[in-house]
Amino acid sequence: MKREAGAWLLLCVAGAGLTLLATGRVWASARYGGAAAPVELTGGDLAPAVQPLALAALAATVALFATKGLWRRVIGAVLALCGAGIALLSWQGLSAGAAEELAAARRPLVAATGDVAAVAHTAWPYLAAAAGALLIAGGVLAVARATGWAGMSGRYDRPGSAAEQRDDKSLWEAIDRGDDPTEER
Repeated sequence: MKREAGAWLLLCVAGAGLTLLATGRVWASARYGGAAAPVELTGGDLAPAVQPLALAALAATVALFATKGLWRRVIGAVLALCGAGIALLSWQGLSAGAAEELAAARRPLVAATGDVAAVAHTAWPYLAAAAGALLIAGGVLAVARATGWAGMSGRYDRPGSAAEQRDDKSLWEAIDRGDDPTEER
């Protein structure tokens, strides 16, 4: 189980990390007729929700080990949904029309001088979509298998049951009244 949980952790961290890396890179460049420099658009420009989804997936990955039982399945489902959102938004970022509109908004004077001659996409949106697929797989795996994985230690949890904690409270109340709770009766 340790090896499976470790592989799952690497899968999810790789998916979220690759997504975060991809969103800061150039996804498309629009070249206008007569313009010297193309307008470059990053993943954050074309799909602004991808980066927050990757951060949420990373947080869910860490949170899974702090929970037990049903909550692990819920977190796995959240992780899969984050991955689906990343994959979907990354594919939408490949739209040439979206790149043209955003490039025209960035450089309206250049856009006014001529139509877009070409929109070129890089491999980064494809990698972000693949990273989203990794997160979907990680989420599905967590839903199916995470309840059997080891979690955080209970070493630092408050000791004792609720009845013992009530006894502690009654001891303090006895001290407040002026009684000696250690005295045998």
